[in-house]
Amino acid sequence: MIGENIRSFAAVRTLVLAALVTGLVASIPFPARAASSGTWANTGGMNVARVGHTATLLANGQVLVAGGESSSPGLTSAELYNPATGKWTFTGRMATGRYAHTAVLLPTGEVLVAGGIVNTDIRGVVTYTATAELYNPSTGQWTATGSMAAPRFAQGVALLKNGQVLVAGGANANGTLASAELYEPSTGTWTQTGSLNFARSTHATLLQSGQVLMAGGGLKSNTAELYSNGSWTLTSTMKFGHPSTSAALLTNSDVVVFGGNLASYSGEFYDPVAGTWTATHNIGVNPPNGPLTLLTTGKALLAGGESGYGTDAICRLYDSSTLSWLLTGSMHQARAGHTTTLLQNGQVLAAGGQVKTSNGTFSVLASAEIYTP
Repeated sequence: MIGENIRSFAAVRTLVLAALVTGLVASIPFPARAASSGTWANTGGMNVARVGHTATLLANGQVLVAGGESSSPGLTSAELYNPATGKWTFTGRMATGRYAHTAVLLPTGEVLVAGGIVNTDIRGVVTYTATAELYNPSTGQWTATGSMAAPRFAQGVALLKNGQVLVAGGANANGTLASAELYEPSTGTWTQTGSLNFARSTHATLLQSGQVLMAGGGLKSNTAELYSNGSWTLTSTMKFGHPSTSAALLTNSDVVVFGGNLASYSGEFYDPVAGTWTATHNIGVNPPNGPLTLLTTGKALLAGGESGYGTDAICRLYDSSTLSWLLTGSMHQARAGHTTTLLQNGQVLAAGGQVKTSNGTFSVLASAEIYTP
């Protein structure tokens, strides 16, 4: 059973519980259009409503969205967003439907997806997967590659400077995981590497030094650790406990993280040179806990998500020069469990997710919108 593991990971914690009651929200296609600075504009909706999917910017400027769920089981379908037209088109279908998985763009231009949840049945029994697949943009097709040693969902993932992919933590039927694995693209195989000091399910951030930072996301939610050369080393303790976090690497090499319990969301940043954490200025009461995206302006966009009041459309910008969170334009649609992707033109694409309805159930979204910094 997922139990506490789902609840401790903000982006996916409602997925399984809502799986049997989610509905589809129809999307009306909108052409891509320019917007005023700091505002959102509707763009074309996906062909399939989905939450818990991944979104990956390809070398050609299009965005690949893969998997997710509308109602269990996980989706096998994938779509491409073209910023020039604001339209979505289906592309190849994965062999295994999955959500709460990870995706990473490889140096070859292919996209590696790994793990995730396959299905939650009517009894609440969850099926996880260790499988992985590769998407080839030149052919639009998916092919199987080596499977991980352990099935996992909501794991951290990072493309290392040597071209290997690190997958660490996450959760499965055994609870939150500490194990980690490396994927070698040249052979399509996984090998186990050093385990985390504490089991955790949270983001992994590649630092400019080549180390990988994972912070919070477990029972020791105020701890953080660094991966380098096959082993993990604990770094300084965070100011707050973060059962779940969003994270972004800033242009000054710091990492800003945001997350926490519903009543006490908090932000802080990690200085890799000093190895210390510093709290950001107060963000307010019950702000939504959405994804963080570094903008070309150097600010980080916190877009919607889940708050103490439900799903939200409120957005904020983190300014590292003042350590402050500033309000910016709200999304047209409140959403949580969505993706945000920085496009080549500097705009941000928010796609899918779910919204809590008036009767307490969740509706899965196909809509998408564009933020102009």
